[in-house]
Amino acid sequence: MLEFTAFLWGSMARYLQKISLRPYSETEIWTGWELEGRDGQIEGLILAEAMSEDDLAKLGVSEFQKIPKEYLDTGEFLPRKLQS
Repeated sequence: MLEFTAFLWGSMARYLQKISLRPYSETEIWTGWELEGRDGQIEGLILAEAMSEDDLAKLGVSEFQKIPKEYLDTGEFLPRKLQS
């Protein structure tokens, strides 16, 4: 059943991003993204798949905002290029 579900929904991974609130505040916050149709490393984001709930809580992340694949197909979230 899990394989069938993965086939229907495709890949999806969770990522973290540090966001600055400047110029309104000197504060930086962490936010969680669940990106449909993506997996692996993405430049500017931290792959959170292997992080524990405790590790996420230490960063203040308690939930992940799901971003549907159709919003990501604009090319704004590109996989990190491997350096040779």
